Amino acid sequence: MMRLTATLWGIGIALLSGCGGDNPAQSPQETKQPVQIQSETQTANLKFAFNMLNQLDDPDTGANLCFSPLSLTIALSMTLDGAAGETYDAIAQTLGYEQMRPDVIHRQALQLVSLLRPKDEAVAVRTANGLWVQQGFELKPDFLRTLLTYYESRVESIDFTAADAAERVNRWVAEQTQGMIKELFQAGDFDAMTRLALVNTLYFEGKWQYPFEKEATQDAPFYLEDGKTKQVPLMRLSERLPYLRGEGFQAVALPYGEGDYRFYLFLPDKGRTVAELRKQLTPENWSQWMAAFRATEGDLLMPRFKVEGFYNLLPPLSALGMEVAFDPNRADFSRIADVSPERLFIQKAIQKAVVAVDEAGTKAAAATGITVGVTAAPMPSQRFHLVADRPFLFAIVHAPTGTVLFMGIVRSP
Repeated sequence: MMRLTATLWGIGIALLSGCGGDNPAQSPQETKQPVQIQSETQTANLKFAFNMLNQLDDPDTGANLCFSPLSLTIALSMTLDGAAGETYDAIAQTLGYEQMRPDVIHRQALQLVSLLRPKDEAVAVRTANGLWVQQGFELKPDFLRTLLTYYESRVESIDFTAADAAERVNRWVAEQTQGMIKELFQAGDFDAMTRLALVNTLYFEGKWQYPFEKEATQDAPFYLEDGKTKQVPLMRLSERLPYLRGEGFQAVALPYGEGDYRFYLFLPDKGRTVAELRKQLTPENWSQWMAAFRATEGDLLMPRFKVEGFYNLLPPLSALGMEVAFDPNRADFSRIADVSPERLFIQKAIQKAVVAVDEAGTKAAAATGITVGVTAAPMPSQRFHLVADRPFLFAIVHAPTGTVLFMGIVRSP
């Protein structure tokens, strides 16, 4: 008996702009923008981001890592609306939404996307959702209504068996990501059993509030975790920045534009690894750290870098409790369409992400952040000196909502 398959694709994209512009330098201020995202949603999104980071990272490979928890959360939230029974419970628990009503989940998603739209000329954030449906396959009205109303999805009919099916979707992806991702799908990714494909794209472009001087960038050794070294371009900045001296690490926040969006760099102390720091990431610790940043004069040296990631998300999502959604014998997506006695199940879940950082700004996606308190003035003796010449963790965060757009680890710039 033939099984029908629902294919889920979630992608996160990062994009860095050119120059820093003519915005006057100013000390980062606490944002005055009202936060309308529930604390339960903030905590759930943070926990999911950290859980995925732990699942995706393999320190034994020495590889870089970057992904978008926000993009994946949006894609899974859309899929959640089509799930029922045990499958719904598994997806909701993986996202941390098990105590939230479905209508609240979708309203929060819509509100979050609205709050993420910047009014700052130095920052561009764009999300887009697409749904491709096999020709002649009828979706249930409630499912379609949710995707149109809360996720503003574009819906298009397609023949997944056509030779150009992947090319058609890829053209849309490339357009939404400003050409950063030109080929998400391969020709053989769709087959005669595929019934729908969900795609989320996230595009971020930010210019530093305090650009690095290109003339100050110099090659210097970067110490890898295997004991080897490599020469990398280290950018240099002396400025008053939100800074934190934590337990076993240093951290600094680099604001984009007016400061609502920030790049956080967490550097483990010498003798500690990023994997050890990663284990400290909990919503509770993160919230405490965000509140403890203080504006401090100091010197920052960090590498110019570009990291890319492409992930098959079925193993990590299964490890977090979603395996039923991928099981053709158990999955229940009956709220998407009536295919009885057959079943819909998630055939594939992938994500592609790119993060690029240079003297002018950042290209990245994935965010979760809390507004940084920068009102307390540091003592002159507290001047910091942070040299990121060894592996570090980073996050791109929307401070007003505490949303992590992008998160990753740089082990080899």
